[in-house]
Amino acid sequence: KIIITCTSPISMLVTQSRVRDRNPDIPAAGKQWPRGPGSKECLLQQQDRPSTPEEVKRFRSFNRPDVGMPRVFPVASKDPSVAKDLCHGVTSKESLAVKDLVNPPRATAFQALKEQQKESLYSSNKMSPLGKSHDHTLNLPENLDLDKATFGKTTIKEDSAGSMVNPAKTQDEVMAEDQLGRDLYKRSHNSLEVGEMVDRNYDWSKFTRDMMYGVPTPHDNTGIEVRKAMHWIGDPQNMHKAQIVPKMVDDFRERTQPQLGKVHDSMAETLLVPKSHTFGVAIKPDDFGAGQLLHSEAPSVYLQCWRFDKGVLSSIRNKLKKEKFTGFEALLNGLKYLDKDGSGTLAPDLIRKQFFHYDVPLTPDMLELLIHWCTLNGQQQVGYADLIALVNWKEELSADLRARVEQYATPPGGSQDQIPRPPPPILTNYLPTSQKIQATADSAPSHNLRVFGVPTIRSDIPAPRIKRVADTTNYGDEPGAYSLLYPSLYSNMGLYGEDFFAYRSQEEIRGLFEKIGVAMAPEVFQKLWEIAASRDPNNRVSVESFRAIMEEIQAQRIAEMADTER
Repeated sequence: KIIITCTSPISMLVTQSRVRDRNPDIPAAGKQWPRGPGSKECLLQQQDRPSTPEEVKRFRSFNRPDVGMPRVFPVASKDPSVAKDLCHGVTSKESLAVKDLVNPPRATAFQALKEQQKESLYSSNKMSPLGKSHDHTLNLPENLDLDKATFGKTTIKEDSAGSMVNPAKTQDEVMAEDQLGRDLYKRSHNSLEVGEMVDRNYDWSKFTRDMMYGVPTPHDNTGIEVRKAMHWIGDPQNMHKAQIVPKMVDDFRERTQPQLGKVHDSMAETLLVPKSHTFGVAIKPDDFGAGQLLHSEAPSVYLQCWRFDKGVLSSIRNKLKKEKFTGFEALLNGLKYLDKDGSGTLAPDLIRKQFFHYDVPLTPDMLELLIHWCTLNGQQQVGYADLIALVNWKEELSADLRARVEQYATPPGGSQDQIPRPPPPILTNYLPTSQKIQATADSAPSHNLRVFGVPTIRSDIPAPRIKRVADTTNYGDEPGAYSLLYPSLYSNMGLYGEDFFAYRSQEEIRGLFEKIGVAMAPEVFQKLWEIAASRDPNNRVSVESFRAIMEEIQAQRIAEMADTER
């Protein structure tokens, strides 16, 4: 029998889980130690902190007071606490309650009479009592008749303002009246006429008014005297001498200061270029104008010169590159197969058919331009090898090919004359931009779609019979811009369109037409009424419909009279 002695609870648990005791009735050998406190008890053990001595508390209460405790000086720590029992201020007395102020009790008749006697002492209560207008007759005499008595003086009505501003007098009379007190006004206000001499009451027996004092100053209108004053006396040759300045100073002045009649260019001397030099790059004008763009003309119409253009060729090669077209070898083999005589040239029609067969992504205008570049001078044959080399973006364009194509594209005679433009064609197959990009904006009908929002013109609701001033809604019955610019004559009389189209009775319409001078027999009026009523679905007649019937019948009579005279 094997006996395992466990001295640790953990080792006992491990042993019991692995070894099975086959003789549980026989006690095991060894000594079992008593189990002590575990880690949980050690961690959660609470030990009482030692109390702080009273002498230390005196200083800690000042340096580190507890939470919510006041800071107390160590000397005053043993003093009795008097501040706890002290109350500052005065105890408030009981006043009126809020409910008594908001809803005071109703005063009795005696209290109201006493209050009225107290208020009667004030002058404001006498002159402006509560609930009454201001009494202006309080301090007036008792025997004064308020209905007949008037205050102030009666204004004496003399001349009108027009007669004072523009009196009915001649100019001589007005000037004579103006000169009556003129001398006194000159002395009091020092008001003199234009060019008038001040009269200081001199004794003119010895002098005259026209006498002049002093010596006349010599002057010359040509400015000779001013010229003499500007130059030193005794040195007449000084103004004829040439002024010598350093060349550096003179060059600096010409460069920095503007010269009369010249453009100021501060950096003209720093550029070693001739005077006729022009800076910048010359912009090559386009081969088309605004007319070709407006009429959507093709390049074959607006091209003025079919010369070789490197920029256009680059655009064609980039287009093929973006479309990822790489069948240049197959296209060249197909063209060689059509060349039965091996001359290296083909007719333009065969070139077009072959490009269409291999689905080359080029527009007809681009293809025609390439065919023109590769057409031999004086012939109607196209060099297809050069044509394929031009459009093959996978290989670089050689200088020999470019020179050869430029020679082909030059018109006969070596000149670059403009090709005469044909008349603009009539656009029969014009398409808008939305159809060119296959837009779907107008593909589906929109009358069945749901409409959101409120319309500006509220024709969906009936207009009120009497429209308020604050109602700014447009019910569709308001006049347009033409009516505002050119109002009718009836609007000056207070008549509008709805007045002419309003349905009226026979008596009312007959009375209106008789008042304007249109007299007719009862039988004629009844016949016209029946014709006008038959044209209305509800058999109702307005002034406008009745007037239209009258004009129609009158026009028929005039036409019959004209036919009779013929």
